[in-house]
Amino acid sequence: MYEKDGIPKDDVVRIVDEFPNQSLDFYGALRSRTYDRSISKWIDEIGGVEKLGDKLLRRKKNEKLPVFTPPKQALEALLELGYSLLKE
Repeated sequence: MYEKDGIPKDDVVRIVDEFPNQSLDFYGALRSRTYDRSISKWIDEIGGVEKLGDKLLRRKKNEKLPVFTPPKQALEALLELGYSLLKE
């Protein structure tokens, strides 16, 4: 699941050790939350929700689409989000 993100196997083992007895869905939610944060930040950077439609759908022909760069997954962020999920 984390291989595409370039997370080392040792970090994945640490995450699983830190949150034992969790379902596979829990670990997927950690990854998804990092994307959720990055997408929210990206939307803010391109002008907010109000301008999202204009930027993506009503752009001029020679105007380029905004580019979303996937987040770099970091062990610390994943652990932080894991603790947040446990609190929920």
